[in-house]
Amino acid sequence: MGVENVEEADNSSSVSDSIEGRLLNFKIASSSCYSISDVTIFKYCLGGLVDKALLLKEVATSASEEELFRLANEVSLYSGCSHHRRQIVIAKRLIEEGTKIWNSISQNSRLIQWEKVIFEIEEQFMRITCSSTRSLTEQDFELLRRIAGCREHMGQENFEKMWRWLYPVIFTLASDPINTTWNSTSPKWIEGFITKEEAELSLQGPRGLQEPGTFVLRFPTSRSWPHPDAGSLIVTYVGSDYTVHHRLLSLDYIYSCEERGDEFEITGTNAIGGA
Repeated sequence: MGVENVEEADNSSSVSDSIEGRLLNFKIASSSCYSISDVTIFKYCLGGLVDKALLLKEVATSASEEELFRLANEVSLYSGCSHHRRQIVIAKRLIEEGTKIWNSISQNSRLIQWEKVIFEIEEQFMRITCSSTRSLTEQDFELLRRIAGCREHMGQENFEKMWRWLYPVIFTLASDPINTTWNSTSPKWIEGFITKEEAELSLQGPRGLQEPGTFVLRFPTSRSWPHPDAGSLIVTYVGSDYTVHHRLLSLDYIYSCEERGDEFEITGTNAIGGA
């Protein structure tokens, strides 16, 4: 499955395909056309998540997507790691789409009803992911509300907090191999938006844990943009030692399979909710 040997700590054509394709085929422009300075690149490499978010918001306001591709490449070069690339590439669309949605639903109001948010989020989710068979459930929206930190009403700060988590997930689901997996309901490979604790509970049977190899695919609830793992998939599974494990799936591996034309396959004894 391309599983990275990293345990998750829970503490804190489609859009995706078009961006991925452009990222791969993009030829670095001449330095005279590139407006992002080396200072900005080093600030991003050395900054924390809050610093990265503020910097990307500032840069994405005036930078073109090509310049963001270049920034992503430069950050990868200087840091020696491509882990942050995806979050940089999606920055402009994340900010623009989020701003458009908030302005549409708020109509200059400071607070809006949560029920009004649900309708708009559902519509945008289906549009961006190009999902035709599987929409968001009441359980999914309940988790989104908890991530946003709101109740009956939502402010812009709550919305942005939710959007920073949701958009990387949407971006992941818009990719062909993940989209196919998400839309499959029999078996249901990806459980909805659930927490680590809910995933562990789902692996419990009448007499304890289910058989080794039984697993749940989920999105980490503590990883929001621009965290490099935002939008990644976590597999929560019963190991051969009859204990629950959490592993991060490498999206880079999955995308590389797609680029080479290899088949991405999920294997295991059973997926919760599947046959």
